[in-house]
Amino acid sequence: MFDYQEYLEKGNALSFEEALEMYNKIHGSADSEDEDFNFLWSSVIEAASDYVKKRNDWLTYTIEQKQQMDASRTAQHNAFMATLQPLARYMTMKEWDATWYDTLINVDHERQKQGDFAGYLLCIGCIKAR
Repeated sequence: MFDYQEYLEKGNALSFEEALEMYNKIHGSADSEDEDFNFLWSSVIEAASDYVKKRNDWLTYTIEQKQQMDASRTAQHNAFMATLQPLARYMTMKEWDATWYDTLINVDHERQKQGDFAGYLLCIGCIKAR
């Protein structure tokens, strides 16, 4: 079972509302017809998808499997984060709101929250695609 309220109370949580605010800053200021933006955004979503799959599979792994996959999981997290900086730079160059990036990289327990953001991006995209 998962208790979202308990997750939020742990103190190192990124709420859905915080993630949605960052998502809306990205899509509220970017030109959705811009080819370079769409290429960069696709890279973000692809890396988020790879990382979130590994992170979700983690729940089913044995201790031995976790030890074997830990470096891979870390690498996929880093790959996801590496897609965000070019997107933020491009948005800054275009004079679009890129403050979401500073918010994301300056959070307490940043790696966990950054990973949570990847999951939220997929959740939001899934709902938006209805």
